[in-house]
Amino acid sequence: MKATNKVVFNTGVLYAELIVSLVIGLFTTRLVLNAMGETNYGIYALVAGVISMLAILNTNMANTSMRYMAHSLGSKDKIRMHKTFNTTLYIHFIVGLIVVVIMEIGGWLMFEYFLNIPSDKIFDAKVVFQFMILTTFISVISVPYDAVMNAHENLLLLSIVNIFGNTMKMVLAIYLLYYTKENILIVYGFYMMLIQLLLRIIKQVYAKKFYFECKINFKEFKDTKLLKEILYFTAWNLFGSIASMATTQVRSVLMNMFFGVRINAAEGISQAASSKVNLVAVGMGRAINPQLIKSEGGGDREKMIRITEISAKYLSFIFALFAIPILLEASYLFHLWLKNVPAFAVVFFQLMIIIMLIEKFTFPITDALRAIGKIKYFQLTETMLLILIPIIAYFVFKSGYGPISFYIITLIFTHIIFVERLFFGHKIAGIKIKSYLKNVVYKLLLPLVISGTLACVIRYCFEESLLRLSMVVLVYMLSFAFLFWLIGVNEYEKNKFKEIFKSICRKLKIVK
Repeated sequence: MKATNKVVFNTGVLYAELIVSLVIGLFTTRLVLNAMGETNYGIYALVAGVISMLAILNTNMANTSMRYMAHSLGSKDKIRMHKTFNTTLYIHFIVGLIVVVIMEIGGWLMFEYFLNIPSDKIFDAKVVFQFMILTTFISVISVPYDAVMNAHENLLLLSIVNIFGNTMKMVLAIYLLYYTKENILIVYGFYMMLIQLLLRIIKQVYAKKFYFECKINFKEFKDTKLLKEILYFTAWNLFGSIASMATTQVRSVLMNMFFGVRINAAEGISQAASSKVNLVAVGMGRAINPQLIKSEGGGDREKMIRITEISAKYLSFIFALFAIPILLEASYLFHLWLKNVPAFAVVFFQLMIIIMLIEKFTFPITDALRAIGKIKYFQLTETMLLILIPIIAYFVFKSGYGPISFYIITLIFTHIIFVERLFFGHKIAGIKIKSYLKNVVYKLLLPLVISGTLACVIRYCFEESLLRLSMVVLVYMLSFAFLFWLIGVNEYEKNKFKEIFKSICRKLKIVK
């Protein structure tokens, strides 16, 4: 399958997964919130946040493994592919053990000195924490198998497995609501662990059966030089993971310290909703990213930069197409979705969507920098900027300001990071800033402003209702898509879209 067709196919697969997972996920969140109650749900969201904060190496190593596996595939060197898989797997076993130790020590400190949890719920929270530690360890040692499937662009299987996992979570939510009354927090944590374990086993068994490089032989294929290179790359890439931790997980702990467990419930709901909306862009990113890394691995820097610009433009378009009308009608949608909407949940969600949209414009630049591998000063700079967010927020909270202020501070720093990524994209990858702004940002701003203004006019002219929701969605999406086609899509891209459309029609026997 040609690279372009493969990207289109994988994008279609991922969006099919998105639609199914979105419906199941939103329904599941409502069932779980109703079954557990606001306090239990807030505790689970808080403990899950602590786990994510302590398990930052997992995300870091997943990105690293994907980068090196895709590079080895781009080189078409089978020995190198064997060595890359075995070396990353060896590292993950060591890292998994380190993560467990860090979690146990860090968890004890958190429960003893920082977390604000009702006394009658502390035992349940600690048991759930142990379940999450085991789940995290299994995730860490299984990451290389995910990396292999992503590098081979086998996103169909990954989508099927993910849909299966989401379905199992929905079944669990129904079980909690109707059949579980005692120790509901512990029961939920235990079965969530089992679901994750089952999904990891399925992926691992498939990868070992169908991909030759997944043959485990540390003695023959573990490469000491490659190991040092991966660890060096990981050490600097770790700063990016710490930055993510600082803006998401530390936020949960700080809000818990100053405002109690109920604000964690609001944050958990807004996080669940915004993450679902974000999937509309993540899907396309997952489809394009392997091609970007393989281009750099094959020595074609010009193609890699071109893919970076295309990725940024269409990721931002897809996200804005779906996210903006949801942002405008968030209050109505949240009340349709949940019986009882926690205070601050809607405004947290709206601010997070704005932050995500700005971030989408430059996120593919970070993928380009990781594909090249020269990330030391980029990661150091971005991490220092993001670590400032919770530090400033702490003093702002101490001064008596409310929880919304954290998101306002994050929004300000998101604009600074926008400029920082352009700077390093130019310095390291050779991306031309004027060209990038012209081909990505400016192509979207005018369609976004015009269509957003039309949607706002409708929103303020009609009362909150299903009719207003329908009108806002319809007017915004049609006008934005139309204007983007006129302004944002160049002639070459239009011709490509027409070719792909005709190819699909021929395959479906709609036209000859």
